[in-house]
Amino acid sequence: MALKPISVTQLNNYISRIITTDHLLGNLSVVGEISNLKYHSSGHVYFSINDEDSKINCFLAASYVNKLDMALEDGLKVIINGYINVYKKGGTYTLIVRDVQVEGQGDLSYQFQIMKDKLASEGLFDPKLKKQLPTFPKKIGIITSPTGAALQDMLKIITGRNDFVDVLIFPALVQGPEAAEDMAKTLDFINDNKEKFNLDCLIIGRGGGSQEDLWAFNEEILARAIFATEIPIISAVGHEIDFSISDFVADKRAETPTAAAEMIAPDMKLIKRKLQDFKDNLLIQLNNKVNHHKLMTDNILNQIKNSMDRRISQYEYEMSTCKLYLEENNPKNIMSKGYSILKDKTGKVIHSKNNLTVGEKYLLSMLDGDIVVKNEGENNEF
Repeated sequence: MALKPISVTQLNNYISRIITTDHLLGNLSVVGEISNLKYHSSGHVYFSINDEDSKINCFLAASYVNKLDMALEDGLKVIINGYINVYKKGGTYTLIVRDVQVEGQGDLSYQFQIMKDKLASEGLFDPKLKKQLPTFPKKIGIITSPTGAALQDMLKIITGRNDFVDVLIFPALVQGPEAAEDMAKTLDFINDNKEKFNLDCLIIGRGGGSQEDLWAFNEEILARAIFATEIPIISAVGHEIDFSISDFVADKRAETPTAAAEMIAPDMKLIKRKLQDFKDNLLIQLNNKVNHHKLMTDNILNQIKNSMDRRISQYEYEMSTCKLYLEENNPKNIMSKGYSILKDKTGKVIHSKNNLTVGEKYLLSMLDGDIVVKNEGENNEF
């Protein structure tokens, strides 16, 4: 005989009673990897823990968050202590978290965060200590595997972008338990012989791989060797999404080895094109300036010419006026009316008869010539 039908609410209430009264489900320890981590404005934390095949939603109350002695982050493998609770309205269950512990101190994500926090607190990531990359390096050093594809990619880009930079390759292990120490020793060797190598910049890195493959670039010994290097260093490890401790301590991070090569090797073809464009623009501006000043000069010359023409016209007018005045006052013009001029032998004009001497000869100038006359006195008849 079939059981009497029940409502959804009744079913969820029944499941909730079963779960909350189960001794095992009321005090659980579950191992998994954190994902979908979200901090709510209320202070509560929501996330999931996963294994290879399954996941379960978790809830951490705000009152428990400050009690944690660690920072939660996606990818961290943890042990969750808590209990199962049923959300009746949604028909879902959640792992209510009482405490969180890292699952084993060998977890790579946890080790990465611990090392990052440690070195950051010591100032190894301080932006003020970052060295500037040279704009036009003459000699670049590359620390990487001599057999890796990353090296060939970098060399292809560097030599393709310009033909004046020299590249020195420093072979080193980039994977495995001895890689970090090997790269650190290579850096020490370069520092000890910096005058000999005379490098302007260093690239240290390798191509992509798993977290384990790239782990050497998270080792403390390499981080401190990078920090101690006097030559500007670019860290170029893995792909764009990969971050390593060397990225934070180096003077510059490149998303990939090829990006590092593009970053440090100036593209001479592009520079030449820009210089040519600059030259062309400069010539255009120069021609515009010349034409502008030529036009200004022409305007000034026209203004000077017009001014001179006006001045000459003024002078001509004044001269014609003076000429007219001189002509009107020319003695010959006066003589033409019947007047004459009497002068003594010194050429002085006689203005009055009182200046005449009896018996003295004088020069009488008339319109058509001069004659000599003698003063006979006033009583002589004419």
